[in-house]
Amino acid sequence: MVGVPRSRGCRTCVKRRVKCDERVPGCAKCETYGQPCPGYDKGFKFIAGKPYRTKRKQPVLQDGGISEKQQPGCSSFDISSSSIDTGSSSPDSILVVAPKVEPSILVSADLNVLQSLNVLIDDFSQPAPATQNNVVTHWFGFLPSVYGCNQTLDVTIKSFVAHHFGKTFQNEQMVHFARSSYGEALHRLRKSLTHSSEAFSTHVFCAVVLLCMYELFADTDNPESWMKHAKGLGQLIKARGPDRYRNDLDITLLKASRGLVVMHSMFSGEDCFLASDDWHKMMREQYTANMPKDLHDVIEEFFAFFTYTPSLVHKLYRLKEMDVSTPQALQIISAALEEALGLQARTGVWHEKYTKIAPPPVEVPSWRCDPLFPNILTYSDMIYATIYCGYYSCMVIVHEALRTFAYPGPHEAMVIHFRDQICKSVEYCGGGVLGPYRMGFALRVAMEVADPVTKIWLIARLQEFSKFYAAAQPENHTAIS
Repeated sequence: MVGVPRSRGCRTCVKRRVKCDERVPGCAKCETYGQPCPGYDKGFKFIAGKPYRTKRKQPVLQDGGISEKQQPGCSSFDISSSSIDTGSSSPDSILVVAPKVEPSILVSADLNVLQSLNVLIDDFSQPAPATQNNVVTHWFGFLPSVYGCNQTLDVTIKSFVAHHFGKTFQNEQMVHFARSSYGEALHRLRKSLTHSSEAFSTHVFCAVVLLCMYELFADTDNPESWMKHAKGLGQLIKARGPDRYRNDLDITLLKASRGLVVMHSMFSGEDCFLASDDWHKMMREQYTANMPKDLHDVIEEFFAFFTYTPSLVHKLYRLKEMDVSTPQALQIISAALEEALGLQARTGVWHEKYTKIAPPPVEVPSWRCDPLFPNILTYSDMIYATIYCGYYSCMVIVHEALRTFAYPGPHEAMVIHFRDQICKSVEYCGGGVLGPYRMGFALRVAMEVADPVTKIWLIARLQEFSKFYAAAQPENHTAIS
């Protein structure tokens, strides 16, 4: 049994492993860190769950399969094509998070996982208020409602939850259990993908997204491993086709993970299948829950531009290996220049529209007294900030292309400006568990155009992130030569 940390400091200081001044009502360390102090009540401790799960009521068989709508505890998503395995298996010991008030009443391992999920969702929403409409944290809120509906997804959830709390509390037993569950989840996923009735189900899609997220946080041995999972995620999204994203969970999962698909396309050299009218139309039509329509529309408009950036980057990489005087190179230059100017014009119009909805960032002194960037950018909302960082990244790519082609204009200065806007956003956007995920693409782009001093600064930030977010390892962001 692993108790709560002995430190009397607030939860944030305990997680960051810094000495808390225990000021009431909130500590000064959190104020310096740039987020509200969560207080001093630990509230949770680890206990060993029983090596069994509560027996499920057997649903009625229909056409040789089991309807997900009839599964106890499942949400009422319309997923008619899925076949669910109702078998049950559990490890010999499960470490879970539970309220410390009456842990003796927690006789169900499933209940322990659900309670752990609620804590994880709160952790992942930080430092933004829970009311903010961040699509990535929004989809985690679906997990309690789908737990218990599909074994592949169940084991994946256990793996992800165990890894998060194992890292948070430096508990190697939990981290080991997470790895073991991850292996089991992959095994079950392979079997699920061979069944035509289950392969395209919402639950399997959710498991694939969560397994990809696990790789981003957990794989410290191979910094590029997440790329393989992102490729598999993209293949599944494409194979399902645009018409399968019609319920809230499906569309939320797609919008939460599509940035990974674009990033994989950009740095793998493969075409981005999302850069098509069919996919753009589908995503415009599917509104994200609890998001104002004008914000939804302007985000979807930007994402449509964003899906075209891999094509421009691919052309730039090809030109690095070619004699630019050849007819083939001149043809690529002409096409790339046309794409860059088109993106510049369209994003310029978009930016004017976006700033009327999302207030531009404000410069304030760095919370960490950063010597290279003494002034940083703060935003009124985390989702606004994420889109702004995507815009900065897009502008770096466009102006770098125009600079490369010697097109008239101050493009070198604009590359530096937008690169620095990304760096100045790290303190605000990089906070919390999902901070490195939000900044991953932008930091990769900034690294591509960084001067030696800025590169050292970026490597230092990435090393900080990589302590709990494996994909942020600096070697994963090395500029492509």
